[in-house]
Amino acid sequence: MFLSLLVLLYVEREVGSFDLEKLTVVSTDFQTAGRGTRDRSWQAMRGKSVLINFCFRFPEDCPTSFVNQNVPNVTKVAACAAVDCLREAAAGVRDPEGEELRFGVKWPNDIVVNGRKIGGILARAIPSPGARLDVAIIGVGINVNTPQEELDALERAVWPATSLKAVAGGVADFDVAALRQRFARNFATELPAFFRGGFAAFRERVNSLEALMGTSVRFRVHETNVVDGTFEGVDDTGCILIRDSSGTTNSYPSGEIIPPSVDE
Repeated sequence: MFLSLLVLLYVEREVGSFDLEKLTVVSTDFQTAGRGTRDRSWQAMRGKSVLINFCFRFPEDCPTSFVNQNVPNVTKVAACAAVDCLREAAAGVRDPEGEELRFGVKWPNDIVVNGRKIGGILARAIPSPGARLDVAIIGVGINVNTPQEELDALERAVWPATSLKAVAGGVADFDVAALRQRFARNFATELPAFFRGGFAAFRERVNSLEALMGTSVRFRVHETNVVDGTFEGVDDTGCILIRDSSGTTNSYPSGEIIPPSVDE
């Protein structure tokens, strides 16, 4: 979610002018046409959120099969970078009950804190001539200083949303610009390892951050197929692993974890 449609269109239009050997970062201060998973909409008040798009190309020495297998998992690499920068920004901060803030991820592209969604990530791959999907555009949105009452009023919000300020008790604003810069640096630092080892190099780290690891979940494979089971993290290709009641673990490349309150 949180991929700003106008910024996405700008990045796609201008991608030919970027130096794709480098990481290009495009940010905006607010959005009114955010787009998310299953076409959910999202808005962000001016100056309250990190709204950022990354664009890069895989190095030429990465084999095409490697690129096409790993490009869908760039969202998870960005999620790791986002969690790291949020932990840095919130170091020493506690919630109103005095508990430390617990940041993590929820498959496939959500960033969570204390059981609530604080951000999301979407990606789009653009092919070079041929079948190589080597140009990636990643859109990220993180609620930083958004008031909780605004988030509670969101339409079509499936998972409860929060912001960094709200989960910290709303005492003071966080520095959005500094967090955005820290996030961009973190993501740029992660990319070389991703280019060398693919998602397999991040699997253990992602699984350590998965907020629903080992819990019972409902998983919507598609509109007419919902399975119940135990979430066992992700495999080396980024597919979700669900263990069913018979003890068999199945992997799924796409789908959505849904909360029990969502009617089918």
